[in-house]
Amino acid sequence: MGTRSPQWVGQLGLAPGTVFYSGPGGRAEPHHHLAVQLVRTHTNPFVVTLGQQRIEAGAALIPSGVRHSFESDSPIDLVLVEPEGAVGSRLQELAVRLNGQDLSGRIPAGSVDPARVIECLSPDDPDPVRTPATRSPAVGAAVEYIEHTLDGRPKLEEAAANAHISSSRLTHLFTAEIGIPFRSYVLWARLRRVVLLVGEGDNLTRAAHGAGFSDSAHLSRVFRGHFGLSPSALLQMELSGDWLSPA
Repeated sequence: MGTRSPQWVGQLGLAPGTVFYSGPGGRAEPHHHLAVQLVRTHTNPFVVTLGQQRIEAGAALIPSGVRHSFESDSPIDLVLVEPEGAVGSRLQELAVRLNGQDLSGRIPAGSVDPARVIECLSPDDPDPVRTPATRSPAVGAAVEYIEHTLDGRPKLEEAAANAHISSSRLTHLFTAEIGIPFRSYVLWARLRRVVLLVGEGDNLTRAAHGAGFSDSAHLSRVFRGHFGLSPSALLQMELSGDWLSPA
């Protein structure tokens, strides 16, 4: 690849269930995460390694849970979408089917809105983004409980009691409606909370504690495992709690 520019110093935005990065690319060590990943380069192809498969691409989808590494020496748009709801679940279906393919010929430059990408990749589907099912009151209460207890230890049993149903019933409903198990969602919510807290001015130690990690070393291990980066990369980015449109 060509001469390196500064790495991961772009804009990072968050919307419910979505993380968006736009700016200089860089290198990410082998990792996996719960989110479905969409990447679109502005100029030169990036490289994704999936197991023993090395792919050069201008655009690609990486399914939830798939271990991969990443490298780019040009500006990119990168979107992480939780695999829940109408958009996330449909994007996950496409990512599984199209994993390992260069999608630059099917996703126009600058088109990184997940719903728009689904339309580009499913042109014959009359309703590619399906109306999301109504979230049950029990699952809604569980999600609210998680958000209010992230600085501690959210427990399935307490969430179930708060929702007035059994733990086994909540386990089934939560996975069916959210798309990932309760414990996995708690971890993803912790990582999202760290990004928000750093964006509000906290240092990594305070952000780690505020999101329920035991210390910054614990946060670093988990962050590297999920994103292939040190959480210190957040300190170089322009962070926002709102969706940031691509430049």
